Amino acid sequence: MGQTVYADVLFLINFSMDFLVFYICARISGKRLFVVRSIIAAAIGGAYGVVSLFMPENGFLTIICDIASMLVICAIASYNKIDRIRDFLGRCALFAGVSAILGGVMTAIYTMLNRSGLAALEGDSGDDISIWLFALLAAAGGAAAFVGGRRMRRLSVTKQAEIVITFDSKTARVRGMTDTGNLLTDPLSGRSVAICELEAVRDIIPDELSVFLQNGNAFSSAIPAEYASRLRFIPAKGAIASKASLICAVLPDSVCVICEGKRNETDILIAPVAYKLSAGESRVLLPPGIIQ
Repeated sequence: MGQTVYADVLFLINFSMDFLVFYICARISGKRLFVVRSIIAAAIGGAYGVVSLFMPENGFLTIICDIASMLVICAIASYNKIDRIRDFLGRCALFAGVSAILGGVMTAIYTMLNRSGLAALEGDSGDDISIWLFALLAAAGGAAAFVGGRRMRRLSVTKQAEIVITFDSKTARVRGMTDTGNLLTDPLSGRSVAICELEAVRDIIPDELSVFLQNGNAFSSAIPAEYASRLRFIPAKGAIASKASLICAVLPDSVCVICEGKRNETDILIAPVAYKLSAGESRVLLPPGIIQ
């Protein structure tokens, strides 16, 4: 026996599910939801769900197409040029995980309702989920995600932002986050210090200064003379001290913190370090109070 599939209904269901998953992922990760981009990505995902009905049945090919489709819509919805590949793939994995969990939860709720004898909630064939039942389940999932997301955001102790660093008239844009354990300050000026991955700002740091930051120390004679006045040596404590007892910070032309559309110029030092920070997508660890 054949099965009747309504393309418009299938598109609506897939579109709604994809957008809901984008929303949940944004709430979980604490990142901004790009609404227009997410709508476009969800529409493409919905269209793919319809097109996939006409694709030849091939297990391997289907998996490849599904993965490619997920990568495309995730890139449209959230990709940022300052992201690293592993960070983007991490968001794709989060999207896949939330999709699987949400699909399972909705299936479980539907099965429970069906076993309760609520046959009126089914489609005309008795096998298909009705539009309004899907809407009810999606609304319940969305409400749970909204409440849970707000709760997680309140419990979160970290804040994230985009950091625009200018040095020698060159600019780098990197992702940063608040680190409540970063209490480093310059003993002379009292400026707070942000820890930054050297690789994230290497394009704006002159080669000779970059080499010093990679290998130099406070007692090195290899400090570039033209930049000596812009270097500060900061006593390091705590976890940072396991790398070096002194870290070298530079005085940038400017540092701008962009969070939720708000720009905040801040007078801080940047300490480029030659190792990767364990901060997920963030490549700068800001002192508390910088992100408003």
